[in-house]
Amino acid sequence: MKRKKGWIVVLVIVLLAVLAAGGYFAWQHFSGGAAVEGTAYVQSVSEITGVGYVGRTNRYSGIVESKEVIEINPDSSMTIKECFVEAGDTVTAGLPLFAYDVDDLTLSHEQLLIDITGLEGTIITCNEELAQLDKRIARAKEADLYDLKLEKQTVELNLKKTTYELEDKKLKAEQMQLIIEDSVVTSPVDGIVRSVRSDESDNDPFSYMAGGNDSNAYITIVAGSDYCVKGSISEQTVHSIYEGMPVVIRSRVDKNFTRSGEIYLINTESPESGVNMDIYYGMDSGERASKYSFYVSLEDLSGLIIGQHVYIELGSPQEEEPSAWKLPSYYLINEDESYFVYAANSKERIEKRAVTLGQYDEMSDSYEITAGLELQDLIAFPDESIEVGMKASATQYVPDGGDLPINNLGDNTPSNSYKIGIDESFGG
Repeated sequence: MKRKKGWIVVLVIVLLAVLAAGGYFAWQHFSGGAAVEGTAYVQSVSEITGVGYVGRTNRYSGIVESKEVIEINPDSSMTIKECFVEAGDTVTAGLPLFAYDVDDLTLSHEQLLIDITGLEGTIITCNEELAQLDKRIARAKEADLYDLKLEKQTVELNLKKTTYELEDKKLKAEQMQLIIEDSVVTSPVDGIVRSVRSDESDNDPFSYMAGGNDSNAYITIVAGSDYCVKGSISEQTVHSIYEGMPVVIRSRVDKNFTRSGEIYLINTESPESGVNMDIYYGMDSGERASKYSFYVSLEDLSGLIIGQHVYIELGSPQEEEPSAWKLPSYYLINEDESYFVYAANSKERIEKRAVTLGQYDEMSDSYEITAGLELQDLIAFPDESIEVGMKASATQYVPDGGDLPINNLGDNTPSNSYKIGIDESFGG
């Protein structure tokens, strides 16, 4: 009897194990497919579109500067002796910026002046000899005329040669004098020095002062009173902005100070030349991402000063979630005239989610999403490495020296970092 009860207990345990395994595979099936090795990195739709609830839009660092930037490059044949300014200095038109080393040139100029004096004396002597020869020729006998005329031709030839050499040296002396007089290069405008190239820059392309400057000029000066705001954005998120996109400028110290504007230029032709690059954590360790500059024109310039650091938030000021927004077309998968996205489900796994498209915006190459996707959802860029069932991970871009992986997807709600938006700001 006891042996029979023991077999019954064993049988019950086996059945429970089978049911548990079946339940697990059923859970995998109904929660978005079987688990797949690998991780897919996702971003919130709000972040990608630059639209969302108040406080949830992307925030980038910015600096107020003039739309007019003057680039000053030295004469490549000259050596700079001294630079009188550095990044951040305020300059006025006519203020000395740097001076050439003209010590050797000054010595050469003085030698030229000595040579010119000697040549002028030679010319006087030649003219006096010619006058004397003319008198002698007038009184000479026929037998002596040939030698006198030959001597005169020799003096005339020497005079021409000396005259040519004198004019050449005078021209060189004038040019040297101009260079010596202009050995101190002055500022052509009123403004602020944005960058000064360091002495080691010839060998180090990343040695410019004021990191993030796009220019290779020796000195760049931000001039004028027509302000703009220069922002910096990672190559990983540059696709989320476009020219004509509305933005909000916020003060770093006064939360109530805002100005409206729009992006008028995105410089994707060349990355910023400074070393302030983001490190993208969560993939191959320490992969660097280039940063690009974008520029914002402002409707109201009051209260802003050149050099002021501000925040740039994408989108217009709004009190509630917008009823319509557009997703870039490259996030969409087209299969048999149906459209999908790779989205993170409530189990932190990638699923293929159907979406309904509305109006197409040719300028931004984006579609209005009318159903299937919300601003707080997290989606992945549909490259060839993405598979249904992969682990979904939201990873933040942070400056050098940090590691802030964000994997708290929970019930399909972004982590707190996404509620406030990814902050790509620096310097405070």
